[in-house]
Amino acid sequence: MPTQLTLRQLSYFVAVAEERHFRRAAARLHISQPPLTQRIQAMERELGVQLFKRKGRLIELTQAGHLVLTEAQAALAQIDRVREAARKAEQGEAGTLRVAVVISASFTPAFSEATKAFKRDYPGVAVDLTWTISSEGIQALRQRKVDLCLIRRVSRHLDGLAQMTVARDRLMLVLPANHPKAAKEKVALDDLAEEPFILFPREKRIALYGHIMDIWARTGRTPRIAQEAENGLTILALVAAGFGNAILPSTLGGLHMPNVVWKQIDMDERWTSSSLIMLYCVETLSEKLPSRFIDYIRQYSSEAER
Repeated sequence: MPTQLTLRQLSYFVAVAEERHFRRAAARLHISQPPLTQRIQAMERELGVQLFKRKGRLIELTQAGHLVLTEAQAALAQIDRVREAARKAEQGEAGTLRVAVVISASFTPAFSEATKAFKRDYPGVAVDLTWTISSEGIQALRQRKVDLCLIRRVSRHLDGLAQMTVARDRLMLVLPANHPKAAKEKVALDDLAEEPFILFPREKRIALYGHIMDIWARTGRTPRIAQEAENGLTILALVAAGFGNAILPSTLGGLHMPNVVWKQIDMDERWTSSSLIMLYCVETLSEKLPSRFIDYIRQYSSEAER
């Protein structure tokens, strides 16, 4: 029959081995000596080896006992680590937090500072960041592939999802540094309507696409789209290389891309205002890890409701 050792047997054995005395080991374990002796004898029978030999009033480990002690101590230490891991997980101090973000979120102080503080305070938690676009981030959140999602505000209603404003910025024109309007404080879209424009692909359902096209619609003009790119970084690079103009959130100005200038759009600022929001499933608030991260975002964001 296979040997069935219990954790209690292992802990009793380790106590006796370390104390080298049954009475002291019994006192350490808060039990009487006879049951302890019986447990050790039962363990020896199950293993089929002698673990201790007497030497006067003390006892010593046999060669087999020394080998068993090493493994018993390792087993008990592993159990302690399992218990500690379970405790940390229960308290939201360990595990993996999955967060999907649009690229501009990483340049938002509220998000970057909250993430830095969270990682400092909970080093046992792995923060797994993935880049996303609005539609894909929402889908991943609904499928529970991520715990939280930071995207640009979307116009449609999102059933079953809660949202919190993290930061506000505005959409601005990005022009090549040698553009004739580069020295202007504000630039009207009418002055650029005939020039090549770089935009996100419509089919990607990026939230910024709709906002940018709405801005153009308010001028009564349509941009001459010369090239498409799937993210703001690529669009910035294309503008820097002279392939056209673009409209992007001002937060991306933190990239300090050379050979580009950022200009206010000459129109009512209400239409260029933009915001980053954090989305999460309502039931997420009952989960310690993501709910704690939400609290950190709320603490570092001047826009979030307290």
